[in-house]
Amino acid sequence: MSSDSKPFLPVSSMSIAAIPQLIQGPGSLRKLPDWLKTRGYESIILCTGGKSFDDSLFKEELFELLRRQGIFYKRFIISGEPSPELIDSITRLTASDPFDCVAGIGGGSVMDAAKAVAAMVPAVRRMGKESQKFVSVYDYLEGIGTKKPAAERLGLVTVPTTSGTGSEATKNAVISSVKAGEGGFKKSLRHDNYVPDLAVLDASLLQSCPRMVTAFSGLDAVTQLLESYVSTISTPFTDVLAEDGLIRAGNSLLTVCEDGQNIQARSEMAYAAYLSGITLANANLGFVHGAAGLLGGIRSIPHGVICSTLLAESTKKITDKLAGDNDENNPALLKYSRAGYLLNSGSKFKNVKYGVTLLLDTLFRWQEVLDLPTFSEFGFTEEELLMLAERTDMKKSPVILSVNEIRQIFTARL
Repeated sequence: MSSDSKPFLPVSSMSIAAIPQLIQGPGSLRKLPDWLKTRGYESIILCTGGKSFDDSLFKEELFELLRRQGIFYKRFIISGEPSPELIDSITRLTASDPFDCVAGIGGGSVMDAAKAVAAMVPAVRRMGKESQKFVSVYDYLEGIGTKKPAAERLGLVTVPTTSGTGSEATKNAVISSVKAGEGGFKKSLRHDNYVPDLAVLDASLLQSCPRMVTAFSGLDAVTQLLESYVSTISTPFTDVLAEDGLIRAGNSLLTVCEDGQNIQARSEMAYAAYLSGITLANANLGFVHGAAGLLGGIRSIPHGVICSTLLAESTKKITDKLAGDNDENNPALLKYSRAGYLLNSGSKFKNVKYGVTLLLDTLFRWQEVLDLPTFSEFGFTEEELLMLAERTDMKKSPVILSVNEIRQIFTARL
C-alpha cells in the first residue's frame, strides 16, 4: 500500500440506489424556478427553516422568481426535528389543494420533513376527505408502523443549507418523537422512490450557517463517509465516493468553521456531505449512527452533536480492537489507515499504523479545536448512558463492540 494506491477490490454482485439530479454552484438556487416550470410544476409546498431562511439574501429573490414563473407556493417553517404530528398537520392542510411538488430548503430536518410530506400528501388524498384524519405518517415508519409506504409521491426538490446529513441524496426521512425513558424514537419513512428528483447545492446559502452548526453538520458528514467506507457491505462504488468526500472534508472542515464566508470551502463541504448521503444510502452506517438514533429519541439533542461528540472515541475503540488482532492486512484496518491519509492529503505514506495514528490525531484534534459539547450538557446521566449502551445497534460496523466497550465510549463523552 502506498499513499496513492489501495488494495484492488474485484467487483461482485451489488445494487446501487438512485441518486437525484444535481445542480451545484454559488447562486444555483436561482435555477430552481426554471427547473420547476420546465417540468410542469405549478404549485409547490415550500418547507424551510425559520430565521436562517428569513435572513437569507435569496429569500425575496426566490419568491419573486417563483411568482414570475407563475408558480404558487405555500410555506411551512420547520423548527427542530420533524415529528409525526408536524408531518400529519402539514399534509392535512395541503392535501385538498392541487400541490404537485415539495421543496425543502434547510438543514437535514427540513429536508426530511419535505420528503415525508411529499410521500404523505398522496396517501391522504387516496383516503378521501372523510378519512383524512385517520392517516398518519406514524403508521408507515420503519420498525413501528404497520403499513408499507407507497411508491407514489409528489415532485421533490432538496436544497441543503448545512453540510452534514446528506438527506438531499437519500430515500429516507427521519421522523422523531423525543420522550425520556422508553417512549421516544427516531425512525425512517423509507422507500426507493423517495430519493429527491433534484438536489441543489448552493454554497451561497451556507455562508451564514453558524460556526457550531457548521462543525456539527460537517462532522456528521465525516462520520457518514467514514462509517460507510468501513461498512461490511461497502462496495468499490461507495469506496471511491467516500474517499473523495474524505479528502474534501479534510481540506475544508476547519476552514469553513473559522471562515464561513469562504465560498470554495463551503462548496467542498457541501459536495462532501452530498457524497456522504450517497454512500450511506448504498453501504449503510455503523456504531455512531446506531447510537445516534437511540440517544436522539431520549433527549432533544441534535443529530450532528451526537455524531460529532462520539466520532473520535468510537473510532479509537474500534481501531484499537482491530489492531489487537495483530493483522495489519485486515481490510477494515487498512481502510481506517487510508482514511487517515485521505483526511491529511498532504501526508506521505509510511505504514498502516501511522495512517491510523493520523486518523485518530485528526479526529481528537477536531474535537478539541471545535470544543464539542458533552452529553451532560444535554441532561444525560452516567446511569442513563450505561443503560442505553445495552440497546445500541452496531449497524454495519466492521467490529462488534461489547456493552462494556460501548459504555466506555459513552461515559468518555459525559
